[in-house]
Amino acid sequence: MKTWIILGLVAVMAAGAGFGLQRYMQQTQSLDDTPAAPLPSFSINDLGGEPVTPADFPGKTVLINFWATWCPPCRDEIPELIELQSEFGDSQLQVLGIALDDRARVAEYAARMGMNYPVLVVEGAEGFDLMDAYGAQIGGLPFNVMIHPDGTVALRHEGAVTGDDIRALLPAPRP
Repeated sequence: MKTWIILGLVAVMAAGAGFGLQRYMQQTQSLDDTPAAPLPSFSINDLGGEPVTPADFPGKTVLINFWATWCPPCRDEIPELIELQSEFGDSQLQVLGIALDDRARVAEYAARMGMNYPVLVVEGAEGFDLMDAYGAQIGGLPFNVMIHPDGTVALRHEGAVTGDDIRALLPAPRP
């Protein structure tokens, strides 16, 4: 009888720890205690071989989405990112997808999904180093960073985001 009680307590504690870790990974990181540091610049080739950098989109909010084809939450949020790019891409928002994955697999997936924003590929540890430089705490995918045109970081989020999350953080359109 004692063994069952001990096993039950261990199971409850393990479940609680797992739930807590999941909640931590899905919450938006507070920007109030994030030190102000210049964001790293990068230039990464897109699937067509053209170099892309966030500075290529002056006047727009840039949403950098780190993802991989093998990541289910990443795949879940891509349709919403496609929708956001269609809705706001002409004037207000530019999504940049940085895949930490195999280039051929990413190209096939992007074509199949109809990804309408630049898809960049970084293979190996370099992609995770870039995530860290942008403020990732755990190193989990997906990781999203939203940067307003004035350079302020509006969002750092490990875990999937929704279109509504992003819409709420977009600055009001200029007349």
